[in-house]
Amino acid sequence: CSIIVFIFILVGCTNNKEKQVIKVNETEKETYLNYVKKLKKVTESSEDLPFTVETIYDKLDNEIRYQVIIDNPKEDITNISALVVHNKQTDDVFPSIGIFDKKVNLIKEEKPSGVILVGYIPYDKEIENFECEIKVIIKYKINDNNYTSYYVTKK
Repeated sequence: CSIIVFIFILVGCTNNKEKQVIKVNETEKETYLNYVKKLKKVTESSEDLPFTVETIYDKLDNEIRYQVIIDNPKEDITNISALVVHNKQTDDVFPSIGIFDKKVNLIKEEKPSGVILVGYIPYDKEIENFECEIKVIIKYKINDNNYTSYYVTKK
């Protein structure tokens, strides 16, 4: 059973003549920043989520890769946008979906399903000693009703 992987990384490309810059829509930037602000205030997960959320950590050379997986919808969920933040120092943008790109859907019993948000945190010690708080905001629709849910976890 395969899972569709959505990995979105903001990248600037360079060549010998000019630097290419990816332009970000002002509304998208505001949405992203508003989500980050909201998540700073969140302290616990929403109850009765209509899907599962799982966080997986992997140790790479000098960093930790974290994956937040949104899957197993209890009913059809549409128009999903999500953002993951953590409490560690990083130069990277936080992983998101549906803000700078198209919103996605999770349709019950449709395979492959799932949304995976992937990020990296600099870390050169053992993964057993790694501590981190991950917070996720997930906005979505069920039957044309809008919902916002939060997921908070610590490692």
